Amino acid sequence: MKLTAKDLVDHFGLKVESGSEYLNNKIVTYGMNRPGLELAGFVPKGTNSHRIMLLSSKEFEYLEQFKKEEQIEKLTSIFKLNIPAFILTPKFKNKHMLEVSKKFKIPVLRSSDQKTSSFTQNVLSWLDEYFSETTEVHASLVNIFGKGVLIIGRSGIGKSELVMDLVKTNHLFVGDDRIVITKKANRLFGKSHPLLTNLIEVRGIGIVEMQKLFGYQIIQKETAVDVVIEITDFNKEDVFDRLGNDFSTKEYLGLKIPYIQMPVSSGRNLSSLIETAVSQLKSTEANDFIPATEILSARLKDFEE
Repeated sequence: MKLTAKDLVDHFGLKVESGSEYLNNKIVTYGMNRPGLELAGFVPKGTNSHRIMLLSSKEFEYLEQFKKEEQIEKLTSIFKLNIPAFILTPKFKNKHMLEVSKKFKIPVLRSSDQKTSSFTQNVLSWLDEYFSETTEVHASLVNIFGKGVLIIGRSGIGKSELVMDLVKTNHLFVGDDRIVITKKANRLFGKSHPLLTNLIEVRGIGIVEMQKLFGYQIIQKETAVDVVIEITDFNKEDVFDRLGNDFSTKEYLGLKIPYIQMPVSSGRNLSSLIETAVSQLKSTEANDFIPATEILSARLKDFEE
């Protein structure tokens, strides 16, 4: 899917100051630049597509130091770059910008956001959705005690039913069946595939709309992926760590996250076990965490003495 200046306008409600006929300009590079060096005379060579360019109070104050002819010359130099769009904040009030823009095929947009830093962060977060590495996995995703739990396992093993049980105990539903995982700021985030947003398939019942069944308060659009729990068929010959010293890991998009294998067998309350596993993960992150094996060793030593 291509990203254009029009998408930027529509998403942030920007006003088109000029160049409305060029809103189909493609945004193909992540990020947003402030043209300090460019206005000062350092213009990068080459025709590679540059980032969106943002002008605010600093750029306005800098340009105001110069006469009209010099201002136009400096503005012309940045318009000659391969910029998909310019965004002006309310603090940028240069009266020559629109005059110069008429000579180039670049839209000039205006933001109404008074805080440049927060607007910049919002734009970068939005661009993350398009430019970050992504992958899709067959899984369910819930948020338990503030931790994103990716539940994987073979088809028919009961992932969706398990999610229903977890939601009934006030945990948050993110998605089922098709989960899109995105790598942002060296962390993994997951959300439902748009086709299946808020939907879950329960065998024997069919497709259920979660918000109608449990209310919108149990829906979470996106969550960090903090742990992977794989539901497996019980096999008495499998060997599992009974001490729980360390979590195994599973890798997605080059990042490793804690991984737990949980076998299904008669009498096991999986939703309670998953809650316990998440609580254990949270406890390991505490500053005063002491592994249970160390506690047990100390008690054995005391007992022997």
